[in-house]
Amino acid sequence: MNLDHCRRSIDDIDVQLLALLNRRADLSKQIGRLKLDLGLPIVDLDREDQIISAVRRDNPGDISDEAAVRIFRSILNESRLLQLTEVGDTNVTEVLL
Repeated sequence: MNLDHCRRSIDDIDVQLLALLNRRADLSKQIGRLKLDLGLPIVDLDREDQIISAVRRDNPGDISDEAAVRIFRSILNESRLLQLTEVGDTNVTEVLL
């Protein structure tokens, strides 16, 4: 494999990652609306702990568990912001991890 081929492969993976992140974002917004309807808070630390535990448990790859957790914490932060925006809450300073 040469450099250009590797870079094209990474570009293809990046497109797939973006599609998955956008699918996740759509589901996150739906969850935000459901939480509002059910009177639940946007922040669910137990659920976030479950996600982070699963990341550590299921990480099979070359990146460290710590790196994977940092990535997923960023995704969780963005999910919180999406949910807050979806339900019309503009006070986002206290929800970031």
